[in-house]
Amino acid sequence: MIRRLSSSPEDQKVVVRILRNVSWVFSSQVVTSLSGLVSMAAAARALGAESVAIVALVEAYMRLASLFIHLEPWQAVMRFGSEALERGDTRRFRTLIGFSTIVDVVLGLMAALLAFALAGLVAPWLNLEEHIELLQIASLALAVSLRPTGIAVLRLFDRFDKLARLDAATAIVRAIVSVIVAALGGGPAAFVGVIVVFSVADGALAYILGRRVMADQLLPERADSPLQAIRENPGLLRMFFNSNAAVILRQATQRLDVILLATIVSPTAVGYYHIAKRSALAGLRLGRPLAQAIYPELARFAAARDEGRLSRFIFGMSGIFFLLLVIVVTPVLIWIEPIIVLIFTEDFREAALVVGIQVSASAVLLAGVAIVPALLSTDQDVSLVLLRLSVTVLFFAVFWPMTVQFGAEGAAATHLLCNLIWLVSAGFILRSALARRVMGTT
Repeated sequence: MIRRLSSSPEDQKVVVRILRNVSWVFSSQVVTSLSGLVSMAAAARALGAESVAIVALVEAYMRLASLFIHLEPWQAVMRFGSEALERGDTRRFRTLIGFSTIVDVVLGLMAALLAFALAGLVAPWLNLEEHIELLQIASLALAVSLRPTGIAVLRLFDRFDKLARLDAATAIVRAIVSVIVAALGGGPAAFVGVIVVFSVADGALAYILGRRVMADQLLPERADSPLQAIRENPGLLRMFFNSNAAVILRQATQRLDVILLATIVSPTAVGYYHIAKRSALAGLRLGRPLAQAIYPELARFAAARDEGRLSRFIFGMSGIFFLLLVIVVTPVLIWIEPIIVLIFTEDFREAALVVGIQVSASAVLLAGVAIVPALLSTDQDVSLVLLRLSVTVLFFAVFWPMTVQFGAEGAAATHLLCNLIWLVSAGFILRSALARRVMGTT
């Protein structure tokens, strides 16, 4: 399969670049995932299931506010930024980055202020009346969130290595701090403080690094008003809103589920579910390198109208990743119970089933990890949004009865069902889109 992808010297260069970037991001995600498990294990051992649920709900509230209010510009910037770089238009590229920066600053501040203001209203619904201040402190962390612009710049300039080192270092330091907090007997407030500090660091450091790389790669040139970016990039706002709508619809099921679950099951069950979600997230992080590395390449192929290479790389990389996924996930599912006991202690043995279901749901999502960048590269953002909307509606229609009937396991099974439906449907949409592009170029 790799030989098919590297059938020409140009393709060989692309494959080498993708593999190099995948290796950097994969290495970083391995470190990040393992460090995340250490951080989670430290919290679980120090707090127990019920108090872990408090931290989980505070973090879910913070992430949910960011999701709905701070729309991220990076996907649209990469789509049109790759076009500007392909044509050597430095001024247009700098103008795009200026637009992205302003979006991050304004929407980040809005997210922080609104989340802070609504904390008192939301706290009783989440049974967090005694922890309103934790919701408010977590909300303030949203004010500094320039990471989307930073990662767009770093990926467009092929500096996955710098981003990988930064993410790995941040995750390691967070794990060390979490272990120290646990050793000192810190409670939920201390672990929320860790989340806040590293959220702010994550939101600022990638941007600073991206600006330095851009200064090194491009000759100084004046950028136009950010409004000019909208005028000279037709479809920028459409892709900005549609790509975020797709993310919101996908993430809504992954953020609201914890909050809804808290109104149905016991705090202990919420704690088990949080362990399952974070464990599955560790797996998702290992699959993101492919999407992150392949998106810039697909955007370049689409900008050059090279339909043959576009199709070959989409399905070739998907096939390779699917085989790797089967090899890695199967033994994890077989040994899930002893793994859970080893990491989180005997108290979390009952979480094994829900963790196994959630890992399976994430594996299905990972199987189509190349589909989203492929749909965005082929300007199928509207179709992506409509599909996300349909699956999200289905998720919430099924979530409540499944959770009432089967508890946390039912919630995890709902994710598995909807991920399967999404994967099959997205595959059909992508094949149709590629067929239309080929017919349009002949």
